[in-house]
Amino acid sequence: MKDLYIIKDRLNEALKYRNMTPLELAERCKMNKSSIYRYLNGERIPRTDAIHKMATVLNVDPSWVLGYNVPMTPDYVIELDGQKLIAEVEQLTPENKEKLKDFLSYLLTKQEEKKNDSEV
Repeated sequence: MKDLYIIKDRLNEALKYRNMTPLELAERCKMNKSSIYRYLNGERIPRTDAIHKMATVLNVDPSWVLGYNVPMTPDYVIELDGQKLIAEVEQLTPENKEKLKDFLSYLLTKQEEKKNDSEV
């Protein structure tokens, strides 16, 4: 029964951290709100696919939700002026996400070139 309470506590913590309501979580996950409330109250253990959906929407590591000793948020989350850029990226259109990916690739290439120039 320990797992039930860990999952319940972690989901509630993530909701608070993301300043999100259970109803918002249900809508963004396209899940039934009564199921979300049952998970949050510790009445039911979510299936793996539900944990993955909720973790994705909450931008937390699914392993963390399950109680593993890993960071709550992925290492790739960057904060700028208190804003988590991953949340901003999630709002981009697929076309703009592709542009961002290309731009990051460009920056990494330039960084590598600069590193190689300084080593010579």
